[in-house]
Amino acid sequence: MNLKDTLLNRRSCREFLDKEISDDILIEILNSARLAPSGGNSQNRVFGIVKDEKRKYDLAKVAGKQMWIAKAPVVIACCADISWDIADQPEDDFGLIVNNLRFGKDFVKYLSAYEDRARANTFVHNGAPLISCAYMSLVAVEHGLRSCIVGYLDTEKASKILELPDNKVCLFLMAIGYPVAGPGVKSLKCLDEISFYETWE
Repeated sequence: MNLKDTLLNRRSCREFLDKEISDDILIEILNSARLAPSGGNSQNRVFGIVKDEKRKYDLAKVAGKQMWIAKAPVVIACCADISWDIADQPEDDFGLIVNNLRFGKDFVKYLSAYEDRARANTFVHNGAPLISCAYMSLVAVEHGLRSCIVGYLDTEKASKILELPDNKVCLFLMAIGYPVAGPGVKSLKCLDEISFYETWE
């Protein structure tokens, strides 16, 4: 399958066959996450492979009780390393400079002063695993698999279920498996609705 076909066949899937995914395929999927870019090459993302039925069930419960997640053969816990604390950075730190430009100094100052440092750093690092998630979802398609990225998640409870250390947090879940049905028709906006040249007008 070429890249174009992979892109055209990718769909979010919430209904999976009761069919095991081989370790070789899982390693290939994980390796694609490793190859994905990260801000400043920080590589501050970590991925957990969850197959245990009880643990999948517990994760589904803290993901808004979306119990279909527990029926996926594999759930990938998409986590971030939140060791880098925006409050501890000197003024010339590149990450701080970038965040000041993107979000404004007042908001960064608010985040830096926020008492719950784990919560503040979870916010700062929220996007860390997302590019890797996209890579993994495409590699899954190449093997006849489908996936769904889940952001409706109690990150604190999910992190406890996974027994993560204090400097790691689970931000998203990715349910992966062989789909019950083939890819259906997907309604997409046309290019004119999602693009512009030079300026908005």
